[in-house]
Amino acid sequence: MKLHELNNLADDPGSVSWSIKALALGVIMIVILVLGYQLVIVDELEALANVESKEQQLRTDLETKQKRASQLPQYQAQMEEMQRSFSVLLRQLPSDTEIPGLILDISEKGLSNGLELELFEPQNEVQMEFYAEKPIKIIAKGSYRELATFVSDISGLSRIVTINNIDLKPEEQSGRLRLEATLKTYRYLEDGAEGDTPAKPNNKVASSTKGNKG
Repeated sequence: MKLHELNNLADDPGSVSWSIKALALGVIMIVILVLGYQLVIVDELEALANVESKEQQLRTDLETKQKRASQLPQYQAQMEEMQRSFSVLLRQLPSDTEIPGLILDISEKGLSNGLELELFEPQNEVQMEFYAEKPIKIIAKGSYRELATFVSDISGLSRIVTINNIDLKPEEQSGRLRLEATLKTYRYLEDGAEGDTPAKPNNKVASSTKGNKG
């Protein structure tokens, strides 16, 4: 291979030997292949990798949805069980018309157990998202057994009644216990339901308490 043949390759290709022409053609083909790989094949490989990644994601999503679909009967059964449990709890909440009778039942439980009801004062309703609380402040005096029986009777009512903010102290003079607490009962708020008016102390309970003191 002579250097002047390489110089004459562009000016006078006909004077260049076939070996130089073949070498130049090989170099050109290599350049074309490298450029083609960089400009076309690399981009296609990246696009292929993106498509494969999307395919894998779609497969994962499909498997997840198939798994959820297979568990749908189980979810439906759980939902039905929750609805039944909610219905049972709902039946334990007194209606608006049952609240006065329930308050009277609570006061009678205290009096029948021999407690001295120093205070029995229903408060205004407190409305929550889908139910209303009806607090009742009480101060009762009695023995430990009388108070324990009263609390047991309250928990045994057919309607839900909770005892909150309990303050239990002994009285020095009488030796009895003084219970100060807030009872709460609840009712379900139907659509359009409104809270009650400010509550007044129960007159029957007040008169019964006076009679008990006497």
